[in-house]
Amino acid sequence: MLHTDDIADKIVHQLGTAIEEHGAASLVVCGGSSPVDIFHQLAEGQHKGTLDWSCVTITLVDDRQVPADDPHSNQRLLRDHLLVGAVAAARFIPLTDGEDVSKISRPFDVMLLGMGPDGHFASLFPSMVGNAELMATAQPALLETGPEGSPKLPRISMNLAMILQSHLIILLVKGAEKQAVLKAAKTDQGLPVHALLAQTITPVHIATDQSGKWPSDDRTIQIDYAKPVTQN
Repeated sequence: MLHTDDIADKIVHQLGTAIEEHGAASLVVCGGSSPVDIFHQLAEGQHKGTLDWSCVTITLVDDRQVPADDPHSNQRLLRDHLLVGAVAAARFIPLTDGEDVSKISRPFDVMLLGMGPDGHFASLFPSMVGNAELMATAQPALLETGPEGSPKLPRISMNLAMILQSHLIILLVKGAEKQAVLKAAKTDQGLPVHALLAQTITPVHIATDQSGKWPSDDRTIQIDYAKPVTQN
C-alpha cells in the first residue's frame, strides 16, 4: 500500500521532470481534508530540498467565494498547510485571478482532486450532470456557481474539460463510504465523478486508503494510500 509520502513522491517526480524539461512546472490542488497529509509531506517531509519550488506555479481546482482568510476558503487551507516550508517559494495564483490562471501553461503537470460523498469533484456537483460543466469535449473554462455543497456557498471551479488538460491526474478517495460511491460511479451516470472516470482523454490515478482492488481499465489506475503507522 502506498502512503501519503509515496503520493508526494509521485507529485515531486512529475514536477521535477517538468522543470528539467521546460524550466517550470504547475500543480493544481483541491481543498478539503483529503490532501492535507500530502501537503505536509510536500512542505515538510522527506521531499524538503529535493525540488526547486520557485519554478512551480500552484493554483486551486476550485474554491468557495469567500474572503481568503475565511475558515471555508481553500486559499486559507493552502496557506496554512501547503504554502509553508520549502513550498513557500512557489508562485501561488488564487483561482479568483482568472486571467492569471488562464495564462498557466497547459497541460498542467499535476492535478490533485478529491471527491465528496455525493460524487462531486472540484465544484462540479450532481445538479450539473448533463451540462457543459461536466462534458469532456466542452471549451476549457472557469465557472462560477450559485450556492452548492456543504457548506452551501457560491463557488468557482475549473470545468471538466479544463481539469483534463493535465499530464497527471490523481483522484483521492478516503473512507469506505466514498469508495462505495466511486464503485457505483462506474455505471451511475447521475454521479458527477462518472464523467471523470468515463472520459478517454486523460488517465485517472485513483488513490484510495481502502483495501481491495478497484476495477481498473485503460482509463483508471489504482494506487493505494494510507497514513503510515507509527511504531511505539
